[in-house]
Amino acid sequence: MDEPRESLMRIGQTSVVNFVSEVATSVFGFVVTIYLARELGSAVLGEYYLVAAVVVWGKVLGGQGIQMATRKRISEGADEAKFFGGGLSLQTFAFVVLAAAILVFRGPVNDYLRTDAALLLVVLLFTGLLVWQVRAALEGRHRVDLSSLLGPFDRLLRGLLQIGVVVVGLGTVKWLLTGFAAAEFVTGMVGIALLGLRPQLPTRAQVASMLDYAKYSWFSGLESRTFASMDTLVLAVPVFAVSSSRIGIYEVAWNLASVLAVFGASVSTTLFPAISRLSSAENREAIRGLIDDSIAFSGLFVVPGLVGCLVVGDRVLAIYRPEFVQGYAVLVVLVVGRLLYVYESQLTNVLAAIDRPDAAFRVNVVFVATNLVLNLALVYAFGWLGAAVATATSAAVGLVLGYYFLRRLVAVPIPTRELANQVAAAVAMGVVVLVARNFAPSGVPWTVGLVAVGGAVYFAGLVGLSNRFRATVRRNLPVR
Repeated sequence: MDEPRESLMRIGQTSVVNFVSEVATSVFGFVVTIYLARELGSAVLGEYYLVAAVVVWGKVLGGQGIQMATRKRISEGADEAKFFGGGLSLQTFAFVVLAAAILVFRGPVNDYLRTDAALLLVVLLFTGLLVWQVRAALEGRHRVDLSSLLGPFDRLLRGLLQIGVVVVGLGTVKWLLTGFAAAEFVTGMVGIALLGLRPQLPTRAQVASMLDYAKYSWFSGLESRTFASMDTLVLAVPVFAVSSSRIGIYEVAWNLASVLAVFGASVSTTLFPAISRLSSAENREAIRGLIDDSIAFSGLFVVPGLVGCLVVGDRVLAIYRPEFVQGYAVLVVLVVGRLLYVYESQLTNVLAAIDRPDAAFRVNVVFVATNLVLNLALVYAFGWLGAAVATATSAAVGLVLGYYFLRRLVAVPIPTRELANQVAAAVAMGVVVLVARNFAPSGVPWTVGLVAVGGAVYFAGLVGLSNRFRATVRRNLPVR
């Protein structure tokens, strides 16, 4: 077997490992969220998710660019220990600045968060940035499989701790956040042990190269976080008078939409170091092949997920509590946004991997500006549905711009036939599930059964329609 095919198989198998771990994380998170929603209600979840959104925004502003620079420079294969040390040094400095700002403005921060959580916010920033840096180093060393396993470990530990505090009667936002921080700290320590790389002091030139990359790539992190939670931050602004209960329902809908995009994110994470190394070798033809694969399979689950949400989305939301069904329209729009963004993120990921963060920066600036302006305008006009529409629209704008800039640098193949096969299989699935719904009573077991039937019909249809999908499955089976 030739080397390119072996390399492609390794990428495919690593994507599967990453995907399976992310699915396990998402499924367990789904179960934990259902438990917390039923025990604590949407209002407590709304406050918790608001703090969590601010935490991630802090991590993006103070760490995303450094994380991406660490991953990129380590992936190039030289002076790994020094670049890891440089990443940790830069990250420590950024954390100190952020923590000081939060503590100085503790009062306004607590007012916005609707709870006294400023100190916990600082702790969560520390643990979260630690995990991000360790995972970036693992991915840079082409150990995406190990990095992927940290996700389920963190989510499992976090979920168990949060369920535990509720069981013993401590079901408050503070204790949920404490469980969050404890799980991340343990995960960071485990990640350091798996990395097996002792940091060394970098040279000035190495720090400069990391900062040069980070000054553009940090905005990529800002773009992804804008897509993920700008709507939540805007909904929490007091002038819009959106209740914590509605924020909780909105976040549940967002989490459901995000589960569908897990495979696309796995493909993106796995391909980055591979494309980065090919870019260093100037192997444009191999890069083109990986772009074709990423576009062909990124929407593998989001496409049927959109059809499924249209048909049974209200029943899935009812699993949490009856009050969550009012988020059905929001859920559908957010899945549309996720579908658009899963392709947009593949294009900007390639721009970053081929060492053109400046081009990705231009896309991200327009994306963030569009998202912010639309969120403010549409939330004011239409409330929480306006936030979902703003999110989906900004994803469409980013997709168009990402394609434009990448096409100027590398040929961008569009696997039209493969995408059409996915749509056809999803439509067939929708018809079957819609008919089956008329005979399925309400209730969790029946709803889960409908989802299972839909998944089986979709993949059976795709196997029948797509030679490429069948070949990809065979090529990546662990047993021949």
